[in-house]
Amino acid sequence: MLLELQNLGKSFGEHEVLRDVNAGVERGDRIGIIGANGTGKTTLLNMIAGTEPIDSGIIRMGPAIRAAYLPQIIHFDHPERSLLDTMLYEKRNITPQTARNRLAAYQFQGEDVFKSVSVLSGGELSRLRLCMLMDEEINFLILDEPTNHLDIASREWIEEAVEAFDGTLLFVSHDRYFINRFATRVWELSDGTINDYPMGFAQYRAAKA
Repeated sequence: MLLELQNLGKSFGEHEVLRDVNAGVERGDRIGIIGANGTGKTTLLNMIAGTEPIDSGIIRMGPAIRAAYLPQIIHFDHPERSLLDTMLYEKRNITPQTARNRLAAYQFQGEDVFKSVSVLSGGELSRLRLCMLMDEEINFLILDEPTNHLDIASREWIEEAVEAFDGTLLFVSHDRYFINRFATRVWELSDGTINDYPMGFAQYRAAKA
C-alpha cells in the first residue's frame, strides 16, 4: 500500500468537511477525485501533502515514497527572481547548465530563463512549478485541478507531462476529458466521505446511471 487513510476527519469551526474517511492508494493507481464544490477535495489533498493539519485519524505513507504536489494556486516566495535564479535557489545542488537544460525540457528556452517569475501566465507558473517538483525520484504525483484556467497549449503540455509520468497519480479535477483520459479509479467525495469506484470514468458514469 502506497498510501492509507484511516478514519480521517476534518472540520472548519462547526462545519465538518470530512469524517471517518477510509481509503487506500496502491502503487500504480491513477485516481481521479471528483465531487461537488465545497466537499473537501482540496482539503483532502492538502492533508495528504502535509500542508493542512489533520483533526482526527491517520495518514500512512509507504516506504520510499517521494511525493510531489502541484496545488491549484501556484505561489513563489520570490517572484522577482528570474526563472534560472529560482531554479538555482530552490534546487541547491544543480549547476546553471543543468538548470537551463531542465527548464528547456519544460519549454523555457533561450532568453526565457532570464524572465522574472512575476510576468509568467498561469500555465507557465504551473509548468515552472512542475519543472521544479519533478525529478527522477518522484514516484507519487498529486495534482489539484491541473487544467484549471489554462490556455489550450498549456493544457496539452500538462496532459503530455502527466502521460509521460509512470508513477502513482492522485488528482482532483472537474475536467471530464482529463479524468476520462487518466483515471483508472474514481474517488467520489460526498457527505464527508469517499466512495471508491475501481474503474475508469466512463464506467463510473455508467454505474452511476
